[in-house]
Amino acid sequence: MIDETTTVRIEKLVEGAWGLARRDAEVVLLRGVVPGETVQIESETKRKGYSEARLGAVLEASPDRVAPPCPVFGLCGGCQLQHVRYEAQLAEKRAVLQETLRRVGKLTIDDIPTPIASPEPFGYRSTVRFVVFKKDERLRLGFHRERSHEPVEGAHCLLAPPQMREVAALVTARLEVETRLPVRVHSLEMRRSRATGELVLMHRTGPADRTKADRLMARFHDLPGVVGQVVTAGDDKRTARWTSGQEWIEDRLCELTFRISDRSFMQANWPVNEIMTRCIGDWVGPSPGLRILELYAGIGTLGLPLARQGAYLTEVESNPYALKDARHAANHNHVGRCRFRHASAEAMLQGVARLEYDVVLADPPRTGLSEACVQRLAEIQIPRLLYLSCDSSTLARDLSRLCAGGYRIARVQPFDMFPQTAHLETLVELVSEVRSEE
Repeated sequence: MIDETTTVRIEKLVEGAWGLARRDAEVVLLRGVVPGETVQIESETKRKGYSEARLGAVLEASPDRVAPPCPVFGLCGGCQLQHVRYEAQLAEKRAVLQETLRRVGKLTIDDIPTPIASPEPFGYRSTVRFVVFKKDERLRLGFHRERSHEPVEGAHCLLAPPQMREVAALVTARLEVETRLPVRVHSLEMRRSRATGELVLMHRTGPADRTKADRLMARFHDLPGVVGQVVTAGDDKRTARWTSGQEWIEDRLCELTFRISDRSFMQANWPVNEIMTRCIGDWVGPSPGLRILELYAGIGTLGLPLARQGAYLTEVESNPYALKDARHAANHNHVGRCRFRHASAEAMLQGVARLEYDVVLADPPRTGLSEACVQRLAEIQIPRLLYLSCDSSTLARDLSRLCAGGYRIARVQPFDMFPQTAHLETLVELVSEVRSEE
C-alpha cells in the first residue's frame, strides 16, 4: 500500500536541476526526477523554508526518463541529468534559465531560444580533474559526492573522450600496484587537444622537492599521447612547480591555433566553445575598424577571431599566464590590431572614456561582474555589451543592474556547454539606451 504522505508529483526542475514538488504548503526538492512524474520519497532533511528528500520509487515515470549509462550516477556529484533524454535536458535548462531570470533579476524574457546542443552529449570534455584517493588500501581516481569530500571512483567517466578514459585506466592500473608514491597526490587533471590528441597531466600534491616530483612524473611519462606533465606541490600559502616535457597543449578554433598552458583556464567543451565564438562573431557583425574591449579575455578564443576579421581589439586579463597564451596566439596566427592589458576588469574600466569603444565583450567567472564593473559600465555607456555567463543566478543579478543603469536586453542565446549537468552557458546582448552626447 502506498503511503500518500510520502508521495509527491514533480512540478518542474529548478536551478541546480533539483526537482520541485509541493506537499500542502511545503516545498520539497529531490534529485533524479523528471517533471510530471509521481514519486515516493524515502527520507527528508528539513531546511529553512523547504525540505530536501531522497528519491525512493518512481510511481509514474515521464516519457523523458532514460536509464543513466554511468554506474555511479547519483553517487558522483558531477552529473545531475543523465536520467533525462538529451532533447528534454535542453528544454528543461531553458525553462530553468527563464525562471531564474524572473525570480532573481525580475526580468521577464519570453523569447529565450532552446540552448544550442552540444555535438557530443557524452565524451565531450577536453579537461577533467580527478581526485586521487585510497580505497581498500589501493589508490584510485574519482570525484567527490555532491556537497561532500567523500570520493567516488570515476576513472571511467563518460564525459571524458575514449582516449582520456584509456589513459585514466592506465594511470589507475599503475596506482593500484603502488604501495607508496614519492609524494601525496591530491588530484590529477588531464588536458587533451582535440586537434592533435596530445595530453598534459597536471598533478596537485602535498609538499615535495624536485627529486620527488621527478619520481612521480617518471611513472606516467610513457602513457599514450602524454607530451608533458606538471607537478604543483604545497598548499595555498606556498607552492612549488616542476615540469617535464610540454606544459601546454595546442588546439584549433575558428581556423586559429591556440596554446593553452597549465596555468591558463581551458574550456571543457571545445566544439561548443567554437560554436559560441562563431555566434559572437555573427552578433558583432562586420568588424573592420570596430573597437572592441574584451574583459576577462583568457587566452583570447572569443576576441582574436574578431581581430582577424578586422576589429581593433583590446584584450584585458588579470592572469599573466593566460595573457601570455593570448599574445602567443596573436603572433602565431599573424593576427594584428591587438593590444593586451594585464589588469583587472575593474582597473581597466576606470581608465576607459565614454564611448571609447563600440563593443564590450565580457566573460566573467561564476561570481559575475562586480558592482564596480556594473557601475562603471553604466557611466561610460558603451553602445553594445555582449555578456557571456556560466551562472544563471549571477547573470540575472547583473542583467537587472545593467538594465537599471541604462541598458536594454536585445537578445539571448544559451549554449549547452556541459551536457548531463545542470550548468548552462548564456550569451546576452545589451544595447545602451542612453543617447551619445552631441
